[in-house]
Amino acid sequence: MIPSEDVIIIVKNTIAASIKCNTYRGYIGWSSCDNICADMHDCVDMCAEQLKSGDALTALKASVYILLSGVKLASYADSSSGMLTDVILCTYDLIGKCTKEIEKQDKKMRNAALDIIIKEARKNAFDGWTDWRYDLLKCGICLCDEKNAQKLEKVLDILLESAQEESFPDYTKKEDMLARYLLHRHLYGKEAVREELYQNISVKELRRIAISDALEEGQYGEAEQLCLEQANEESAWHYRSSDPEDWNNILYDIYAAANDTEKQIAQAKKLLLMGNEKFWEVLKQIYSQNNAWNEHYESLLNLLKDAKQTICYRNVLIAEKETKRLLEDVTENPFDLFYYGKYLVKDYPEQVYELCYEEISRNCAQAKDRREYKKVTKQIAQLIKWKGTDKAGELIEELRRTYPRRTALLDELGKVEKKL
Repeated sequence: MIPSEDVIIIVKNTIAASIKCNTYRGYIGWSSCDNICADMHDCVDMCAEQLKSGDALTALKASVYILLSGVKLASYADSSSGMLTDVILCTYDLIGKCTKEIEKQDKKMRNAALDIIIKEARKNAFDGWTDWRYDLLKCGICLCDEKNAQKLEKVLDILLESAQEESFPDYTKKEDMLARYLLHRHLYGKEAVREELYQNISVKELRRIAISDALEEGQYGEAEQLCLEQANEESAWHYRSSDPEDWNNILYDIYAAANDTEKQIAQAKKLLLMGNEKFWEVLKQIYSQNNAWNEHYESLLNLLKDAKQTICYRNVLIAEKETKRLLEDVTENPFDLFYYGKYLVKDYPEQVYELCYEEISRNCAQAKDRREYKKVTKQIAQLIKWKGTDKAGELIEELRRTYPRRTALLDELGKVEKKL
């Protein structure tokens, strides 16, 4: 185990050396940024070990330094790979674990930890990164009692006042409302701050808290109303099927918690027809419990087809082994034929070969350079793998006759012909 006094020094030296080694003419490209992030991840792991050993305060100090370094890096490095964001999120997670551990310690340590968080959150490195600044301050809420909470509120006052000079002051105001509410809830309990919660219900995070509270108390009607207000307001927005915090997904969870089967079915259908294939299995389970699945199976498939959610519809067909329907749909619309063909070629080889012939011919007619010709011949190679050698040979000859002057195409066709 590394001695406590050495941890922060090692972290600082590691990050400084990594940045220096990966900076070229004052610029840090994406691969160099990833190299730095890998070293930062090692530092996070070192801090996690320090926390595990029982030295939460040292782990916190070092983690906050890593966070600050990451925020600075985000301002001038090419972080497009997403690795830097991952490092920052991992660091926040570790900071949260540190403060939760320090929360159990004496007042002196809690105050020291809160002072570290406040001091670092006020630094200029967080200018322009409002959410990251407030996320750090929120990590310190669990360390507060009524006395030292005044320090945190004072910082919030200063930041709110400074927000008037920012380009997006409303965003800072929302972060401020959320941070203050969470602080007051920590100090006084959720019942004492219920009015504050509903006064600021326009803040989405607070609305989610209100919904969660209502569910916990069995107030399903209240939870539904809170969710519907926001879902209806955002009805024109794109549905984020994979996001559990999308309001339509939350609404289904409310109906499930309330055990309201009728509304569960209605919402599950809505989400399925919006392209969330997960709700096919949900509906299957609900209907099967009442021995009604067979009764609704065909109508659901037809509704899904009519909804024009091609990928969702085809994935359901694959899961249900509805290859005949899948063939019909692919024939109507050869979108991604060479992906779906693998599910069809065993049962319907000739139909798939013919579809491939037509699709490759269309693609070749639109191709203009060698790169696109290679895509065409790659599709011919797939046709050969599916044992459509006769059709592939016929197609190659047809393309040669049709485009005798496309030398790059003829060259690529010659290469793929060797696979026949």
